[in-house]
Parts: sequence; C-alpha cells; structure tokens
Amino acid sequence: MSKLQITQTSVNQNKYSLQRLIRAIELSRGQFALILVRCNYRKLREQVVDNIRSVTKDIYLREILLPPSAKTLHKAIISELFLDNPAVVSDSLPTSVMVFGLESNCALEDLLTSINQARDIYIETFPFPVILWLQDDVATLLSRLAPDFKSWAATTIKFEMSPEDLINLVREETECLLDTILAAGAQEFLSNAALDLDPGSQHRREIESARNDLLRLYGVKLEPELSANLEFVLGRDKYVSDQIDDALVHYQRSLKFWRSRVDEETALFKSAEFTPAEKNSLNLNSLNLNSKSLNSCFSSGRLAVVLFHVGLCYGRMADLRPALNKSYGQKALDWFRQCLEVLEKAKKPQLIAKFIIPVCETLQRLEAWEELTLLAQKALELHENYGNQAQLAQDYGFLAATAVAKSNWSEAYELVNTAISHSELASKISRQQESWYLLLLGRIQRNLGQWEEAINNLEWAKVVCELQYEPALYLEIIEELRSLYFFQSHDYLQAFKLKQEKIQIEHQYGFRAFIGASQLQPQRYRFNAILPFQQIDYPLEEVAPEIAASGRLQDINRLIERISRADCKLSIIHGPSGVGKSSIIKAGLVPALRQKIIGERQPLPIVISVYTDWLKVLSQNLDRVIGQTDIAVNFSLKISPENVIQKIQSLSDKNYIIILIFDQFEEFFFVRQKNQQRNEFYKFFAGCLNIPFVKILLSLREDYLHYLLELERYSNCQDDKDYSLGVINQNILDKDIRYYIGKFSQTDAIRIIHSLTKRSHYELSDELITALVAELAMDDSQVHPIELQIVGAQLQADNITTIDKYKQCGGSAKLVECWLEEVISYCGQENEKLSWQLLFELTDEKGTRPLKTKIELISALLQEVESELELGGEWESLNSSGKIEFSYSGVEDSVKTEILMVSPTSLELILEILVGSGLVLQIPSELGERYQLV
Repeated sequence: MSKLQITQTSVNQNKYSLQRLIRAIELSRGQFALILVRCNYRKLREQVVDNIRSVTKDIYLREILLPPSAKTLHKAIISELFLDNPAVVSDSLPTSVMVFGLESNCALEDLLTSINQARDIYIETFPFPVILWLQDDVATLLSRLAPDFKSWAATTIKFEMSPEDLINLVREETECLLDTILAAGAQEFLSNAALDLDPGSQHRREIESARNDLLRLYGVKLEPELSANLEFVLGRDKYVSDQIDDALVHYQRSLKFWRSRVDEETALFKSAEFTPAEKNSLNLNSLNLNSKSLNSCFSSGRLAVVLFHVGLCYGRMADLRPALNKSYGQKALDWFRQCLEVLEKAKKPQLIAKFIIPVCETLQRLEAWEELTLLAQKALELHENYGNQAQLAQDYGFLAATAVAKSNWSEAYELVNTAISHSELASKISRQQESWYLLLLGRIQRNLGQWEEAINNLEWAKVVCELQYEPALYLEIIEELRSLYFFQSHDYLQAFKLKQEKIQIEHQYGFRAFIGASQLQPQRYRFNAILPFQQIDYPLEEVAPEIAASGRLQDINRLIERISRADCKLSIIHGPSGVGKSSIIKAGLVPALRQKIIGERQPLPIVISVYTDWLKVLSQNLDRVIGQTDIAVNFSLKISPENVIQKIQSLSDKNYIIILIFDQFEEFFFVRQKNQQRNEFYKFFAGCLNIPFVKILLSLREDYLHYLLELERYSNCQDDKDYSLGVINQNILDKDIRYYIGKFSQTDAIRIIHSLTKRSHYELSDELITALVAELAMDDSQVHPIELQIVGAQLQADNITTIDKYKQCGGSAKLVECWLEEVISYCGQENEKLSWQLLFELTDEKGTRPLKTKIELISALLQEVESELELGGEWESLNSSGKIEFSYSGVEDSVKTEILMVSPTSLELILEILVGSGLVLQIPSELGERYQLV
C-alpha cells in the first residue's frame, strides 16, 4: 500500500469515527450515556471538536479539563457545571460534556477506582452524555480498574493521525532539541523536564505514541534522524535518574547516526566547488534544502552535543564510584575532547567557549596541570570574546589551581583574587564555584603564613559548599582546615573533630570501605551537581552496607515487624557495649522506617540520645517533623510534657505512626539523678505508651537493664490509668519486650567485608578475608564489630589486599597497634607521652580494664611520676593556669616543669579525643563519669 493510500485510509477512518461520535451524541440527548473516545494527540482532538461544532449547529458541547488534583470525576463535573446551584435550569444544561485531562491526574488509579464504585450516581445526576477522551494507557487502565463503569459504553471510538502527521509531530518536538541544548552550552543543563519533554509530559507521551502508532498502524519506522533524536531524549531520561549504563546505550545509538551524517556532509562539502574563503564565510544554515546536505556545521554541532552528553555519563560514574574516579574521569575527558575537536573542525569558537569548562574541570580532577594550564589560557581568550563573568572567574580559578600545584604562591594569590573579583560581578554563580575559590584562597593564604585569614575563609567555604552535591570538594575543605588547626593553631580537639567528620562523610559517600571505631551512619546519595532541580525516585538515605550485608538486616526487619504489631508498644534493645546498637538504630532502623508504610500510616522515627534536657530536644525534633507534614501549627510555644504529648497526639490523629527512640538510655539515669527529674520522664513515658499509634524503643547496655525497674515501680504507684504500664502488663523487662543485639558470626563478618570492599572497589583476596576473620574470632568464635571496623580501616589505610602483605605487616594485632599510634598522634606531639601513660593507667597488671574517674587518673599519673623520680609528695590544688601544683622538696625546676604538664586541661583534651576515636569508653555512674579502655 502506498503512502497516499495509507493517508487516505487514515482520513476516511477519522471521518467515520467523527460520524459515529456525532450520532452517539444525538441519540443520547436528554439522558445519560457514556461515550469513550481514544485519541493520543492534542491537535487531533482539537480538530475533531472544531469539526463537531462546525457540522452541528444545535449541539451545545461543554468542555471540562479535569484538574490534576481532582479526586472524583463526578464532583469535578458538578463543580464545573454548577449543578448544585438551584438557579441552574434544565434548559441551560449542555447537550453533552466532554472531559479532557484524565492522563494528567496525579492519582489516576484512585480516581478510576472511585468512578467504578460510584457509577450509579452518574445516571442519577447527569441527563446528558459524558464523553471521556482517553489516551491508550488510560483506556487500558479504565478497563482494568473500572470495568463496571466502562460496561455502559459502546465500542470505543478511535481517532488516528496520518503517518505524515505523526512524523511531522515527532520532527516538531525533537528537531530543535539538540540545537537548543547546543545554544545553552555546558554552563546550564537543560533537562527534559525544562524542555517539556520529561516522561510525564503531554509532549513526550505524544512523541512515544506517534512512534508506536507509526509502527503498529502503518508499519513505518521513524526516519534515522528522528530516531536518533528520540534516542537522545531517552538517554537524557536515564542520565538524570542515574541509570548511566542505559543512558550510554541510547546515546551510542544517537551517536552512530550523527557520526555518519557528519562524515557524509564533510565529504560532500569538500567535493563542492567552493573556494576556501567561501567555505569559511558560508552561512550554511541559510542554504536552500538542496545544499543543506553540504552543511557540515549543521550536524557537527549536534554531534558535539551527543559527545558531550556521553562525557557527562562517565563524569557521573566517577562521582558515584569514587574509588574508580580516575579511570572514569579519563574516559569523560576523552569524550569531552572529542566534543571540542568536532567544534574545532567546524570552526565555531563561540561554541567551543560554551563547552570548554567541563574539560578544564576534568583535567583539574585528574591533576593534569600542564595540559590544564594551556587549556585554561585558551578558555580565557575565548571567554573574553564569547563568555561571561562567571566563566572568566572559572578560567582564573583553573590558572590559580595550576599555580598552587607548582607552589607559585604569589602568582596563585593574584589569580584567585582575580577569579573572586569576576565572580562578584557575575549575575549568577554556583555555591560550588564560590566554595572552590575560598578553598584555593585559604590554601594559598596558609602557605603565605596568613593562617588566621586562611581559617576564616576555609570555615566559610565549609558553610557555602553543598555536601550532597560536592562531597569530594567538601572533604578537601575539611582536610585543609584540619591541617591548619593541627599544625598551625595546635587546636588538636577541633582538628580531631574535623578528622572524625571526614571519616564519616567518606564512609557515607563510598570513599572508604571501613569507618573504624566511629558510629555507623546511613548511606547518602550524591546529587548530580549539574541538575538544577533534581527529582530523586529513591531514598536520599539508605541502610548502611554493614547492616544490609550482615544478619543485622534481619534485626532491622524484626524490629519493624514489632513496630507494626498493635500489641507491641515497647521494645528494649540491649546488648554489650560496642556491638553497634546505636549504629543499628541510626544507620539501619531509621532510614528503613522512612521508606515504609505501616498499616497505611507513615512512620515518623524520632531519635533522642541526649538527656541533659531531653524534653527540649524532643520538642525541637517534633517541631521539625511537624514542619514536614500537613498539620497546622497552633501549639503552645511553652515546652512542657503536656504540650509535647499534645503534639504527638496530633500526629497520631493525622494518620502517622510515631516511633520515639531513646538511644543510649543508660545515660538518662546519670544526668537526671533527682527523683523529681526522673519522675517527670516516667510520667511522660507512660502517657505516650497509652496514645494510639505511638511506639517507644529504648536502647541501652544490658548491664544497665535493672535501672528500668525504677520506671516500673513508679508507674505501679500511679492511680491514673493514663500513666500506668498496663499496656505492657506492668512488666518492663518481659522477654517479649527485650531484643538482644550481639556480635557478628564469622559468616556474617565475611559477608560484610565482601560487601564493603566491593562497594568502595577496595578488593581483598578471599584468603586474606578468611584469615582475618578467623584471627578476630579467636576468643569466642564471634567477631566484635568495632574490631572488624578498626582492622579493616587500617588495612585500607596501608593498602593491604593480599594474605602475604597481611602477614608481613604483623597481622591484626599489629594493625590495631598502628591504629592506636594514629589515635595518639591526634592528641599532638607534646601530649604524646601523657596519652600513652593515660592508656597504661587504664590497664592493670592482670590485663583487665579497670574503670577510673578523672581524679583517679590524675592521681595515678602523678604517682607514676613520683615513683620514677623516687620522691615523696602530694598534689595539692589547681593553680590559676589550670595546672596542678605539686609540693615536695629536692626537685629541680626542669623536672618540676615536666611534672606540672600533667594538667586537667591536657587530660580533658586527651580523654575527649580517645573517647571520640572509640579507643576509650566514657561510662556514666552515680559517682561521676568513669573511663575504660575498649
């Protein structure tokens, strides 16, 4: 069948469908009827409606565009026609109502289900036919979800477009796409959504319907150019959702066409009878259709755009897989270079200026300083003619970075200040750029001896930098700051805090496999920095891989199952110190709950781990949670147990399930020692237990479980049933309430190591993993989580991947020793001797780990000094400088000075670092805080 015949058949079919539709309207005058019309294209629909109006003068058609937020079709029609207004008389009713926009409804499945359930009301209410215009996917959904309602309709009336019209539609929607992106350049990523071509848009649905209809109805495939354009659109969809491998498949298909097109045009162009001067000056876009094939620039720009997008894919893979960022970065660089080469051949300097910045950025990440210097100078020349202030700022920033790499500090200082001056004149500058300039400036100022200025600029860079977009840049800023605080300011505590923050971020974003002795954190998703408004279809926080890879995931599921049960109001998580109770809660349970719906209710986990003012902290956390819901804020600003309970009750009434999690709850008993303070919490605790859809989790060390009996005794003395523990049968330590967390089995430990090293691409041999786990499990055939993390972190730090290297380093004991030395180094060189002495004081001759207070540690340290000097005496008091005055005779001044360095200030610093590193436990007690070696 020829194209002309196909077109004529399509036209005849639509004429027949139009006649059917008009006849159906006429036959249903004055009574309800359901008429279903299938049409995938807005323009065709508008033509059909215009035709009905032109050929029928006595039909009053009323058109209703269904709002995307509409919950019921019936109410939407009623609202539009004002049928609930008594003033409306039957004479003013339409002959028929046409409903458009079903495909755009936000909750289409719910809407169609409600139509089916209330179908009889349409006959009772509407004395006219209702025409539903449906796209193919909506029609299929209507048949499945509203079969009873659909049964009222006769055969669906279909309107189809001719193949020429379908091809023109695809061409109109996609032909200018590549040119639009080419004009925008690399400075701004125009997403499909910004171009009204995202998967949910009307334009996009019509394009895909046109392609399907061409093949299904007419057996016609899209022209190669249109198919290449559509593949490019599909690739961009996959790219923005981080399905990079799929994106590359689509881009390669598009790339194949544009490469061949450019080759063909280049060959024709070379063979044409133009002088070189004519070729250079020819405005090929203005040529007539016959000579358009000679336009190598016409297709070269489009080829450059696709090449650039392939480079973006590899750059994104470098972001998502930090351990492989060098290899992926090199691939991204290769594709970006090809993009520039195509534009160079096309002699389009204004387009080169648009796409040169990503090449410079990639060279900087790869530390290719010589090549970056040359390209940044070229970029500067281009942007002086074709660029803007923001691009000039970046060019000077790249040149400053190369000067820093060569230690040309004075030159670097001038260049970075020039970059900042241009950025201040720019109409728009990203936070990533601003923080990068501040990092460069701080690094330069440090090396010029301007330490205070460097710290100020780096602290501000840390504030400006958006961690979720640029974790690598944020880590650079933190490391520069840490080094300044440690080596220049000797602020060891601040330097240590930055070090801990860096370790946690590296673990969260996949830069390191093991976190050491730090508490696990949920895994975080890195946003794509070039996407302005990123829509994420998966959680921003995920369960930590250590938990997902081990038996701990089973613990998470069991805890969620307990929370889901109506008869389980309270759960008490207990176990030995250091087995990961807090990590399970914060890096496992909480992110898992945020992805769940429990009994049609949304869980709201709220974690409390500080008890000096637990009520204030809980109230603030509740306010943040309420701010993310649809609950109107009309609560009292006064913080009291009653007001907090009112907030919790409001959440319960609004279809939420509230999970109050009190972590490290043993600390409560030592910071709230007065009965009145404790009783306030006990009353609040019992009150919350008696609110529907409120669950409570307590997490504490098992050697403190008996403290909970005090809560039980208090509640048993209360007459008010709202504050009793009847809901848990007055038995807070019941075995069905308690949930034990222990160490890892050897099988779990092996599985965890495999998972962590695979994720960070730090591969260990199977032989090494087996030997390591066996060594760590020597005592009781189980592996302590902290030991596993510490040894694993040291393995990665020393880049040990084989059993031979492991044996050469001395095994796990030697690795722990190296980790120990590193922790001691955090305390500063002048505190190194005292740090070692303190650790020795936390052991005894039997090899056990005694508990000691600060005073006991100070006394022991001073007695050690005394015994070494074979002198007598006692320490008396603290002097104004914070050091201990020590009185005895016969000690030279030099020796006395060394003794006086044992001060509470130094000890406080060392203890805070040792506790923060996980080497020493800080244990609360009635007599004050005590310390114990891990």
